[in-house]
Amino acid sequence: MVPSVLGGRYELEGLIGRGGMGEVWRGRDLRAHRPVAVKILAPQVAGVASRERFAREARAAARIVHPNVVTVLDVGEEDARPYLVMELLTGRSLADELADRGRYSVAEACDLTSQAAAGLDAAHRAGVVHRDVKPANLHRTANGALKVVDFGVAQVATEAAQLTAVGAVVGTAAYLAPEQIEGRGAGAACDLYALGCVCYELLCGHPPFTGSAPELVYRHIHQAPVPPSRHRPEIPAELERLIMALLAKDPAARPGAEVARQVLAAVALTAPHPAARPPAAGGGARAGDTALLDVPSFGGPPYGGTSPGGPAGPPAAGGSPERRTLIRLGAAVAGLAVIVIGVAALSGPGGQSGPTAAAPTATTTRAETSPTPTRTASPRPTPATPRASGRPTPAPTPVRRVYGGYQEWLAAFDHAVQEQESRGGIEQGLARRAHDTIRKAARDLLHDRGRGRGRGDKGARRVYDLVRELQKAHRDGRLADGPLTSFLDAGGVGGRPN
Repeated sequence: MVPSVLGGRYELEGLIGRGGMGEVWRGRDLRAHRPVAVKILAPQVAGVASRERFAREARAAARIVHPNVVTVLDVGEEDARPYLVMELLTGRSLADELADRGRYSVAEACDLTSQAAAGLDAAHRAGVVHRDVKPANLHRTANGALKVVDFGVAQVATEAAQLTAVGAVVGTAAYLAPEQIEGRGAGAACDLYALGCVCYELLCGHPPFTGSAPELVYRHIHQAPVPPSRHRPEIPAELERLIMALLAKDPAARPGAEVARQVLAAVALTAPHPAARPPAAGGGARAGDTALLDVPSFGGPPYGGTSPGGPAGPPAAGGSPERRTLIRLGAAVAGLAVIVIGVAALSGPGGQSGPTAAAPTATTTRAETSPTPTRTASPRPTPATPRASGRPTPAPTPVRRVYGGYQEWLAAFDHAVQEQESRGGIEQGLARRAHDTIRKAARDLLHDRGRGRGRGDKGARRVYDLVRELQKAHRDGRLADGPLTSFLDAGGVGGRPN
């Protein structure tokens, strides 16, 4: 019997969902006077060791402060049953959406998985591994923001399962990485493998491997996935290369979460973008079921991320303020093509990852400090940083320099607009125009493939005009201070115009 009030503070108002791990309740914080979600562990996973592990994992998850990760507010214990207090989410899980609607458009699938990758990157940099990434643990809110939920619970379930089954692993079989199944460690690379499975499923309507639990175990370890374009020919080649790299059997060959986010965001900008179907309003995330597989247990250090420090803007050039801003924007827009071309370096022939993929490490490192690569992103010339004249100098781009700096600026711009929408303080029409303008600019760029003329210049002008519109909206009070204005300021193109 669950008490009606936990810790003298959290009043339970109604059951949202129940699964093998426990129950999720809609509740109310009696002190803060706000709605919350409360996850209560089931008795079978609430042993002493599991309770201690749960508390540690919950406190670690609480350190992750990111718009794409559910906010952990508190952790406690009542009648020897641990509970976790989180923000109450609107909307639905991607598992529910998939069941109702089937596969997503390429742009929408990439947008959602890029948000998931952003949340996972924040977790990995905080030293937290999810271990059970799946559509049921990816929740789209009513305003379109994606939240990763249920951090740390899979590890607690694993330890509880070991009390009754030697070498058992708890997880969802369709998304388990080979190293999880074989007991070779479950670092952050297993989250990237699962993310590849999720992206594949959103695009194709089914994960890369299907079958019974024993069949899935065999296929994850021994079989190569069918390239997703076989099921859906319109999937861009650069997106397919990324997915196949994420599904590499060797965890050291998979790209990190930040690399995945950049590529997915770039494809989301350039792919056809039909009007998204808004998620139906509903309760919080349901407690997803997990499968118990009779395989070796696991545990290991997190996979090192490669996250840049922020969306730094291009360097200033001479001339008028308008000319300098346009040059900076042109440099940023031109860099987007390098993301799309550069992902080819993630994979060798047949979609297998090449030798330059990041290796696992216990500490976070920046991409610029990685070992010198041995391959280039493409045998064709790719644009280097433009000079003040606007004409880029073609030059081969090293793999590890493909991601970061100018290259992520335009994708990060779109993400900043989305974050501003989720927090409020921007008119709907202005946000819609911003998204449309950024996507059109990206298409102009890719049409010109970095030659710095023609539609590429048109794309830079589009973004420059958008920045001026946002500046005016900020001055007029139609755009509040927030993620978008902070992004523009950090990129050297924000602030109020003179």
